[in-house]
Amino acid sequence: LDLKSKKMNCKRVLKADQQASARPMHATSVEGVDDMIQLGDLSEAGLLRNLLVRHRKGLIYVGPRTHTYTGSVLVAVNPYKDLPLYTQEQLYHGQKLGELPPHVFAIADTCYYNLKRYDTDQCCIISGESGAGKTESSKLILQYLAAISGRRSNLEQQILESNPILEAFGNAKTIRNDNSSRFGKYLEISFNQDGAIEGARVEQYLLEKCRVCHQAEAERNFHIFYCMLAGLTAEQKKKLSLKDAKAYKFLTRGGSIVCNGRDDAKDFGRIGSALKVLTFRESQSWEIYKLLAAILHLGNISFEGKAFLLEGLLERLKHFSLASSMLEVPADVLEKSMTQRSFLTNRETVTKPLNKEQAADCRDALVKAVYNKMFLWIVGKINGIIGKAVKEDSGSSHRSIGLLDIFGFENFLINSFEQLCINLANEKLQQFFVVNIFELEQKEYLRQGVVWDNITFSDNKPTLELLVSKPCNLLAMIDEESQFPKGTDSTMLYKMNQQHKENKGYVSSKNEHDSQFGIKHFAGQVFYDSNGFLEKNRDAISSNIIMMISISKNKLLHDIFKSELSNKGAMGDKKQMPTLSGQFRRSLESLMKALDACQPFFIRCFKPNKDKNSEGFDRELCMVQLRYSGMMDTVRIRKLGFPIRHTFKDFMFRYRVLLNTAVCDPKKDAHDSILEQARELALAKVVLIIQRVMFGLHDRYCILEHTHSERESQRSSYRWQIPMGDLVCEGARDRLSVEEKEKKKKKKEEEEEEEPFKEDKEFSFQKFCSLHFQGDASHTHISQRLREPLLAHQDERDSLVNVKWMFQPEDAREEDVLIGEGPTLDRPLTPLEKLHIIVGYGLSRPGIRDEIFCQILKQLMGNGDKEVCLRGWTLLSMCLSSFPPSQILIKYLENFLRRGPKGYAAYCADRLRRTVANGEREEVPCEMELQATESKKPMDVTVSLMDGRKFTLQVDAACTSGEVLREVAQKINLTDTYGFSLYISIMEKRWSLGSSGKHVMDSVSQCEHAVRQQGSEESRAPWQLWVRKEMFTPWHDCAVDPVSTELIYRQVLLGLKAEEYVLTSGSVGPYRGSNLRLPPPSDSRPVGGCLRLSTFQDEFVLRCAEAAEAAKMIQTNLEGLRQRSQYAVAMQELGQPGGARTHARTHARTHTHTESHTHTHIHTLYSVMVLFLRLLECESLCDLSLTRTAGKDLNRVGATQLAFRERLWVTSKEPLKQPLLRTLTNNSELSTIACNAFVDILSITPYMGDYPIKHARSPMELTDQIFGPATQHPALQDEIYCQIMKQMTNNRNRVSMELGWQLLWLCTGLFPPSNSLAKHAHRFLKSRPRDPLASDCLKRLQNILRSPRQHPPHYAEVDAIHRNSTQIYHKVTFPNEADELFEVTSTTTIRDLCSTIATQLNLSSPDGYGLFMKTAVKVSVVLGDILKHVDFPATPSAFLVFFMRKLWFNVIPGRDLTADLTFHYPQEMPRYLRGYHNCSREDMIELAALLFRIQTDSDRSQFVMIPRMLKELVPDDQIDLMSSDEWKKNIISSYNQQMGITADEARVNFLKVISSWPTFGCTFFEVKQTCEPSYPTNMRIAISKVGVSFIDPKTKELLVMHPFGKITDWQTDNHHFHMSIGGLVQGTFSCETPLVNTALSSLCLVLMKKQDESEHYNTRRIYIHPVIMD
Repeated sequence: LDLKSKKMNCKRVLKADQQASARPMHATSVEGVDDMIQLGDLSEAGLLRNLLVRHRKGLIYVGPRTHTYTGSVLVAVNPYKDLPLYTQEQLYHGQKLGELPPHVFAIADTCYYNLKRYDTDQCCIISGESGAGKTESSKLILQYLAAISGRRSNLEQQILESNPILEAFGNAKTIRNDNSSRFGKYLEISFNQDGAIEGARVEQYLLEKCRVCHQAEAERNFHIFYCMLAGLTAEQKKKLSLKDAKAYKFLTRGGSIVCNGRDDAKDFGRIGSALKVLTFRESQSWEIYKLLAAILHLGNISFEGKAFLLEGLLERLKHFSLASSMLEVPADVLEKSMTQRSFLTNRETVTKPLNKEQAADCRDALVKAVYNKMFLWIVGKINGIIGKAVKEDSGSSHRSIGLLDIFGFENFLINSFEQLCINLANEKLQQFFVVNIFELEQKEYLRQGVVWDNITFSDNKPTLELLVSKPCNLLAMIDEESQFPKGTDSTMLYKMNQQHKENKGYVSSKNEHDSQFGIKHFAGQVFYDSNGFLEKNRDAISSNIIMMISISKNKLLHDIFKSELSNKGAMGDKKQMPTLSGQFRRSLESLMKALDACQPFFIRCFKPNKDKNSEGFDRELCMVQLRYSGMMDTVRIRKLGFPIRHTFKDFMFRYRVLLNTAVCDPKKDAHDSILEQARELALAKVVLIIQRVMFGLHDRYCILEHTHSERESQRSSYRWQIPMGDLVCEGARDRLSVEEKEKKKKKKEEEEEEEPFKEDKEFSFQKFCSLHFQGDASHTHISQRLREPLLAHQDERDSLVNVKWMFQPEDAREEDVLIGEGPTLDRPLTPLEKLHIIVGYGLSRPGIRDEIFCQILKQLMGNGDKEVCLRGWTLLSMCLSSFPPSQILIKYLENFLRRGPKGYAAYCADRLRRTVANGEREEVPCEMELQATESKKPMDVTVSLMDGRKFTLQVDAACTSGEVLREVAQKINLTDTYGFSLYISIMEKRWSLGSSGKHVMDSVSQCEHAVRQQGSEESRAPWQLWVRKEMFTPWHDCAVDPVSTELIYRQVLLGLKAEEYVLTSGSVGPYRGSNLRLPPPSDSRPVGGCLRLSTFQDEFVLRCAEAAEAAKMIQTNLEGLRQRSQYAVAMQELGQPGGARTHARTHARTHTHTESHTHTHIHTLYSVMVLFLRLLECESLCDLSLTRTAGKDLNRVGATQLAFRERLWVTSKEPLKQPLLRTLTNNSELSTIACNAFVDILSITPYMGDYPIKHARSPMELTDQIFGPATQHPALQDEIYCQIMKQMTNNRNRVSMELGWQLLWLCTGLFPPSNSLAKHAHRFLKSRPRDPLASDCLKRLQNILRSPRQHPPHYAEVDAIHRNSTQIYHKVTFPNEADELFEVTSTTTIRDLCSTIATQLNLSSPDGYGLFMKTAVKVSVVLGDILKHVDFPATPSAFLVFFMRKLWFNVIPGRDLTADLTFHYPQEMPRYLRGYHNCSREDMIELAALLFRIQTDSDRSQFVMIPRMLKELVPDDQIDLMSSDEWKKNIISSYNQQMGITADEARVNFLKVISSWPTFGCTFFEVKQTCEPSYPTNMRIAISKVGVSFIDPKTKELLVMHPFGKITDWQTDNHHFHMSIGGLVQGTFSCETPLVNTALSSLCLVLMKKQDESEHYNTRRIYIHPVIMD
């Protein structure tokens, strides 16, 4: 038989004897098979031939695919190139092992399947030589598991992103592998019961730290060094004094700097992105880079004798000083640590200088220790992030899949101690493979009596016995010699040769001068060089280095050496220090125990050649790997054995669905995969039947519900057309004739058409004038005084204000000035005095504030006098700094400010924003504010500390004491800020401004007022601001914050010197300065309130100017004492049946204190010490005098209550001692929650009962506490029903009953009672037909059965029922600024509300529209979940609900006019003006003309305003494209070509133009990315109906567009967004954006829409039933 030789490309003729032994090749060996069990020629040559044939075809996976309980094996040949084998289409999810060709994904999927099916831990052991592809196989399995686990969260991304970090710090280029793992890694991924990833943990083994200092020829240092030097910016490298890689000795000792196929700069971007994903702070990343730079600088230091070389001294000293500064160690200390060594003798410490070789070794030991400890710290930090959830939920059951990626077998020209440890680990794994594949399998056959011929296999037990098992094994001898002070490498080698020279697995040294010994491993014989063995095994860090690190100020350096620094005495305990081999052996034993507890899978990685050539296949190398991996024996035992084994019970339980009869035939046998397929087909048929029936029932129900709603809407459609006042009388409405209805409807339509304003979007002052001004008052300025106010006022005193005289010069006079307006002095009023009059009116009378603003705005409109306008804008800014306008005026005022003159527009807008945020002022402005306003600059104030330091801060008129304190605390690093207050002093008087919301400028104004009363000028007021400690907590600890303690100490010293403290009997008396107050303001506004203080015996009502703050302070102290104290509460009086019982409470544990006390006010009541902290109520009382209320006779009340037996099912005013239902008694946590809920029911103010409460709480807070836990714990729901019904049984209090019905009404709208309680609840409601809420509660019970809610009642529900109303209306705002009210119920869903809105607006379809919630912080999309789940605010004034288009599918401008005008145009126009679209010059001119027509309503007289309106007509970034005159000329020309169209038609034409652009309807996000160097750092993402586009924001060019079909996964974390693109392993994109949640939501929405379009909606449905009220 002639065989073709690939290398010779010729025919080779066989000899006669060879021809006689030759036989035809089996058919399976011609083309190759993916399952080697199917090979007809089962020999080493057949296996090798199969690998060769498949390698040439690019098929790199092969193996015995049979799935057994003892594991499955996959052979993976490294292709040395990228193959299209890892795309989304390659998912093996749901497929059984053997159904598809062999693949690494098949192994991963089988691990996951077995984890869920058998509830057992799995592991995948990846082995092979260095460069065989183990690391890549591990990453592929990890990415596959993250993709199929079903949970899209940031945790999976964090686990995936740990790989780039560990690879950067632990991998390096070797002669055999460009990405060789220089450490072992075992990644254990934890899954919950649903199969979702819950966390992970990384275990590392034996980092090759010597690579930091030494590399073999053609090898590199760890990747991170080269990536850092290539990826840092020039500025960052300058800070670290770094250059290129060739400048550092530690990076050039291998002679290789560049690694082909790796982009170090790009990899550095990935590393930085991964560090952010894993929540490494920027400061932490920078500290890592500093230590890496220090290592590089240390490497450039050389030694000579006992000192530095003189030649090149400056350069070396430079590197030395740089390393010293980055380690933050004094230079002399660092020098001594590297050039001296200290020894501890019995009496003293001896210091010995080192020679140059020893100094270099000491330097190398330092950098190796630093790098190794830093690597361990990074691994620990990663474990703290990805394993956090598992640690917190340690009580739950978790299963795991382990991935072992450990260094492969190594045999170099020179092998050292590291190679011995690495090969030991491979021997252990080989033994694990042998035991699981051969020994356990054959023992099971013998145990069950199966006829079986034992298969011989290669066992490596003798090698393991030589290394670690037998007495006097090699590692034990190395450890023993390491303990001897005089032990050397030569003495160690001599002892090993003498002990093991007769062992067949050991190769002795050739002679006494030979430092090598050999070991016959399973993969071949390896010779080791014993030089350096003992030093590496000792792995000790010298005491000099530890002492140097302890002096360092580098925080990260201290953190990574934390264990060493905590035990500085280790210098004298060297014998107790563990050796490196000992640590490694213990880690291996722990690893093997973990693997033994798992079901194993094996991936045997082969490398086809040593040259990393994608085309080469070295037969000899591959044959060696086949032999030592045991693949031949593995295939034989798989082919001849019995891999599928089920117990009869398990088999029948799993596959009984396949039986068509109840009779079982136990002899029936089939392949496991075939049985699994048949089982799934049978189950699928049953599932389809169930789905068909359920979907049919659901559709019928929906049709009936839709028909019913249509009838209801037809009956109620007329109701919406009648004014709200006409709805009061139902009978009068029914008596209207048809003619009257038509007339009324027609009249209303005519009135709507005659409305004077059409610009719904604009908030012009002219529009406000037409809506709210009285008479014929215009919106422009006038030269005469006003004869009547602009706005209508109920109080006549509010009609006297007139600000016109403020606009006149100081010497101008008016003859018709009203009383109280004009000058009352013989001299003209100063500008400050005029300002005080106007602002004083506004502060004292809130009803006149809008009048002041309107008069100022009126005098500014169209006023051509610049001087007058300047005074007007100054007055406006001062008013805005003092008080805000009403909600009616604020939007018009904001619009007016945007069009203000340069400088004042932004300044006034900022004043308004700050005043709205911090609240109105209490005092008129001061002189400093007037000067700052005229210059439009912030004010500088000096704040003094008690230690003499002073800080200059910039403040504005709205600045509060809390803001000043926070800024000062930040400057001085003050962390314990409690009790510190801002003080102001003047003329030996000092008072506190507190630390919260008091305006600083109000106190300055008081100071100026005091100076003005003494006849001085306001500008000379000698006031000063101080930061002082005002309050202490009883548990104050001076050790918490040294900065705070120092300030308090200085304050006490100064206070004693100034006699501010009075010492009496060794105690400190009251602080004198606390009673100093300036005279109160001149206005008569009521301030303050009352404070009710309840003690054991009496109640006191105290008048307090700041009752709320006093209550908060006392509440904080009492609550803190309660948490830090042990106390008891008596539950029963002494002498009553049952004896004395106490309920003890402590902060940390339960403790009963029975010590007797003799206090007169409690000893008659209790036999135990009771510390009952009764808290505070802050309320408004009319009686401001001190009121004392006699204490209740608690003893008498208690005796009266205990005279009757407590009845369980009647109302009670006492708390529950245990839950009403016995089902909760065994659960202590739920029992406590249930009892607390009853206390809340008793103490609802003013709901039910008069049980004393700790502090006043709103009904919203109490309903959250009552119903919140029950929505999360269904076991509590019946308990809440029973508690409410109990309080409503035999309750004689009418008010309490009414409020009890309100609670029951809320409860019936949240969740239904259980089946056992339902009939009793229905009977309870039906037995009370007279109550109006009873029938409504019954209806709500029926409705809530469909979908119970998951959150407590919403504010709107609580507020409505509190006002005795069961109708809830919610305001919905549209993009065109219009809004309407819509009725909602507790069971209204998002889909229901959207349909209602679409119907009422006459939209063609509700598809594509959604609800958005806008708060002061963000805009959140309401995506199929209840509103409260997206942080729904507690008060309705804090948010707006918008109804907008969110999906832009099939949007054709002009087809739906209502949608175009209400939604499409208002949403698209701002995007266009922000410059998001890439458009031509002609399009911009046409669109500008259309926008001008819309803005001016076709008023040609406004052409002159075009230059000023460019920001409203042209994109922001395109205004400079032409001059203002050119824009005006082109816009007018285009405007003339559009003659004859209305404003609405212009809006539609605008949409038609931009709808042709590819970015029409996109959602844009500004992001920052660093993972892709070819993209700009600041980038724009556009999410459209077809995919996600990356756009350059400067050029607006499309960088790339990723269709949704190519996006496989995405996650979010805080402000980070991560997206997987292409296949499972093709690449990821990460970026930062503050709108990341919105971005992800939009992406999810589009993907859901695409999924609905691609799949049949009737066969697969995504149900979204969010409750609008939640």
